[in-house]
Amino acid sequence: MKSLKLPLLLLLPFAFALGQKDKQAAEQLDALVVESSPLDTKINETTQSVGILTGDELDRARSKTIAETLSDLPGVNQTQFGPSANRPIIRGQDKFRIKVVQNGSDSFDVSGQSEDHAVPIDPLLVDRIEILRGSSALLHGGSAIGGVVNVIDRSIPIDIPSGISGSLLSSYSSVDDGFNSGITAFAGSDNFNFQINGFIRDFNDYETPSFYKEDHHSGDLEGPFNLVKNSHGESQSIGFGGSYKLDSGYTGFSFSNYENDYGVPGEHAESDTLIEMERDRFEFRSEIEITDSEWLRAVELNLGYADYKHSESGYETEDNVTEWHTHSTYFKEGFDAKIAFDHEFGVLRGVFGIHGVFDEFKIEGEESILGGLSKDDNNNSVPQNDAISSEDSTRIALFLIEQYALSDQTILNGGIRWESFARDYEGTGDRDDSLFSASGGASHDLNEIWNISGNLSYSERAPDTAELYSDGGHHATESYDVGTSTLGTESAVGIEVILRKKIGNITGQFSAFHTEYKNYIFLEDTEQIRDATGHLPNRADNEFSSGAEGLEEKKYESADAEFQGFEVEIDWLAMENPGWDLLLSAYGDMVRGKNKTEGGNLPRIPAARIGFGFEVQQEKLDFGMKFIRSLKQDKVAVHEDHSEEATDAYSILSAFASYDINIGDNVGTLFLRGNNLTDELAFNHASVLKNHAPSAGRSVEVGLKFDF
Repeated sequence: MKSLKLPLLLLLPFAFALGQKDKQAAEQLDALVVESSPLDTKINETTQSVGILTGDELDRARSKTIAETLSDLPGVNQTQFGPSANRPIIRGQDKFRIKVVQNGSDSFDVSGQSEDHAVPIDPLLVDRIEILRGSSALLHGGSAIGGVVNVIDRSIPIDIPSGISGSLLSSYSSVDDGFNSGITAFAGSDNFNFQINGFIRDFNDYETPSFYKEDHHSGDLEGPFNLVKNSHGESQSIGFGGSYKLDSGYTGFSFSNYENDYGVPGEHAESDTLIEMERDRFEFRSEIEITDSEWLRAVELNLGYADYKHSESGYETEDNVTEWHTHSTYFKEGFDAKIAFDHEFGVLRGVFGIHGVFDEFKIEGEESILGGLSKDDNNNSVPQNDAISSEDSTRIALFLIEQYALSDQTILNGGIRWESFARDYEGTGDRDDSLFSASGGASHDLNEIWNISGNLSYSERAPDTAELYSDGGHHATESYDVGTSTLGTESAVGIEVILRKKIGNITGQFSAFHTEYKNYIFLEDTEQIRDATGHLPNRADNEFSSGAEGLEEKKYESADAEFQGFEVEIDWLAMENPGWDLLLSAYGDMVRGKNKTEGGNLPRIPAARIGFGFEVQQEKLDFGMKFIRSLKQDKVAVHEDHSEEATDAYSILSAFASYDINIGDNVGTLFLRGNNLTDELAFNHASVLKNHAPSAGRSVEVGLKFDF
């Protein structure tokens, strides 16, 4: 009964809305179009939960990372390995099950392989972010078995007004003495559109409420601390793009260079561990409308190429000499190509496409996680997996998505995807996987106000190379990772139901989901200790002869698992007055992850949350507050001799205000944001670094956005 209190509480406004008529005549506004959908589906007609962050909402949420920017949305959390290395968690899924794409194309990074690897996309200048909760494998393959985050930056400009325009954004934050500034400028003519953009970001170690942490060697508590050491960072980017309008479409390209140097908090903060990242990215996109065909409506081509690398370095002492040392360097180069044919046969609309992803990956350095470094008690090399020096992979997929209007009130959709995934390794045998995914859904308007939708999906994912062949220490995460080369294909069957109220003074949606996994792959402690080069401690004194630091060995294993939960979000235009309006909002989410093979809970499942807020909108001045309560997470993974640590509940209170200013024909906005105003100590249960890097303390951010 306890687990029902949160959804029942949040559904009260929905019940209130059902029981009353709208005071004003229902007025249907144009619904947002989901740009991640190949059929440009309106958000009120999607059979899958979709979140869209754009405009003022995006401006208020904009943070250092994409994950932090999205972390207050229902169903979305963050891995929070410090302020820079941060990936989205969607309904309890992260790493290899969540795909982060840029304008629909692969971001070509290694952020999924480890929590300390950052996503090479900064939210400062992005225009729109779309979150597809639940499997999106039809468009993006098995790596989207848990969801997709599509970051849209308008790097290829289309339909720019004639003349020169642009936007400048700059802000300062007190909690880390952080400064960032960026600019995007556009120029348009009858047929040509251009843009250029750039930003810089620089911040120091961030402050927190007083906290203690456990020493990795002795187990004693250390502290108190009021600063997360080695959490600083600096990044910059520059890019440009252009497009040419055709009589029946457009063609365009873009280029960007991104650099990000950031410290890694945690046990290795004393070594000033630093990750230095760089990525060059090219995009080419073209869309042609077909006017002389009875069935073919358009052809869309999307190409992306990226060259990525990052190095992990820090101070290391050997023979009483301390020197700066590079532990490992990651390289990835890839090409993403997709061609889609938009067609229509009467009331049947659809897209048929071919999708190819080709990339090369390798790790250089003495601490490669693919190094085959394991040794036995006598320090003889006895690797648990072969050493891999490089990987070349090829994914070729065919997909078909169809939509059928059964009536004016009911829309049906379905799709399939078949994918061939071939990997050629240097160091071990090659691997080929064949993957299949399918989904079907329905959207039905109960009346002009209410809509109910549902979706059933089946998805397959091949295990990542790290899950198969890891055998090496990972410097930043304090673990020695071991893969299981015999892992099979992971599959998921998911069902979701969504109830939406589309118009009226109260709008919102409630969604519930249940997903069953076969061969769900996860990391589990083996109770073994090794050093970064694979040695075991001496039998006599349980110490390493070299004096090296011990790392907990963790192995990738598989089990049957299930995930279930709900999300609810409600917006209420509570008051309308001449010159000002009052908006109230509420949201909540909950997810449970079960290990069905061994029994009990899966590790690092985000805590349930409930939030409330208000906003006062005036002609020039907007202000509001938001309160979020993260509940205690005691549904933890338990083993025979150890268990995951529970995480206490916490509350975060934030506020914002913005004021519009006019300078000639140009419009600017001064904004002020206060975060964690009560300076509460907050630990993120989903973070592997939660005890070493709690959430930031009280902070004030002031900035200016200026459009010209």
